[in-house]
Amino acid sequence: MSDKLTTQQYWEAYYASNHINKERITSVCSYYDEFWEMFIKDSTEEQSLIEIGGFPGRYLAYLGAKYNIKPTCLDYNSDTKEIEGVFKVMGVENYEIMQQDFTVYKTPIQYDYVISNGFIEHFEDFNTILDLHVDYMKPQSKLLIMIPNMRGYVRFYKYLVDYKNLKIHNLKCMHLQVFKDFAKRHDLNINYLSHYGGFPIGVHQKLNIAQKLIFKAHRLLFKFVVNPYLMKHPSRFFSSSIIAIFEKK
Repeated sequence: MSDKLTTQQYWEAYYASNHINKERITSVCSYYDEFWEMFIKDSTEEQSLIEIGGFPGRYLAYLGAKYNIKPTCLDYNSDTKEIEGVFKVMGVENYEIMQQDFTVYKTPIQYDYVISNGFIEHFEDFNTILDLHVDYMKPQSKLLIMIPNMRGYVRFYKYLVDYKNLKIHNLKCMHLQVFKDFAKRHDLNINYLSHYGGFPIGVHQKLNIAQKLIFKAHRLLFKFVVNPYLMKHPSRFFSSSIIAIFEKK
């Protein structure tokens, strides 16, 4: 598929730093514990989990360790040592790594749980990418999708201090209606759908003097004043993410 807003080289450079740190993995992934509890059911039978665009594997390793579930990473990143190290540090021994391009790969099997984190927004035709996720779902399986929210005031902020990062995201997919339409197309139940999180203060580029002032002012305002409120009362104008959980009938 030729409508990707990023390249394989971009992601390999983006994840070049080492993510093999148990405390860091736990800190990042436990932030979403209320959703993992909603998503994964306890079972005496072996369950399977796949992440689309799963590199560097920290969510898979965290969930594999927390729920004793077999994780599979599907990603076209060529560095398998990083994800192998992440699984090892989290004590996960039963896993699979698939170096495949999701846009062309045809899965021969389905899974109990499918997760997709920060993936569909990097494509022009995000609806086609969304639809491909269903191919990986067993009957009665679940799909969890997380994407950043860069609309509302977040867009204005990103335009000022994080423009390059803003441009590789397709903001057209960042509407709750996109996910309602997706569920309707495939007759999926929506178990959860909402904006989530505080204001995304972090940036992905070097800042000039004016941008540093903007960044520091927002960090002071949102981190200590607004974000505690947003964690309880998410907003489409200010919250950092959209999270959706679907269940196949």
